[in-house]
Amino acid sequence: MHPGKAGGYGCVRCWPADADAAWEARQALRREAEMADEPHFHVMVLACGACGQRFLSVFIETVDWGNGDDPQHWSLLPLTAHEAAKLRGGLSAPALEALGRHRRSLRRDHPAGGAARAFWSTGVATAPHD
Repeated sequence: MHPGKAGGYGCVRCWPADADAAWEARQALRREAEMADEPHFHVMVLACGACGQRFLSVFIETVDWGNGDDPQHWSLLPLTAHEAAKLRGGLSAPALEALGRHRRSLRRDHPAGGAARAFWSTGVATAPHD
């Protein structure tokens, strides 16, 4: 954790107060570890180059077989050093969902037929996905 930030995580570059700005900042995070890389489920650990904060990134997609407009969802959760180390051994979907269950996380939803939106939530989602 990084003292001085709201919630004790990240820095102004990687974890700004505005959800849209935080989604943009996510693009600058570097990939540190891949945990799952499937077509509709992607889990990785990302890190901030400025402060070293690590984040769990989860992408899920549900195939829309009829219209081809697949709903997509992203979760980004700041990790403690202990959690980041634990993830290197790999975790099940329920264990991933248990991480930071009550911690603020960034979510981005892109529903079928709708506009994408970023918002603050808690924890991460790993289901449903194809």
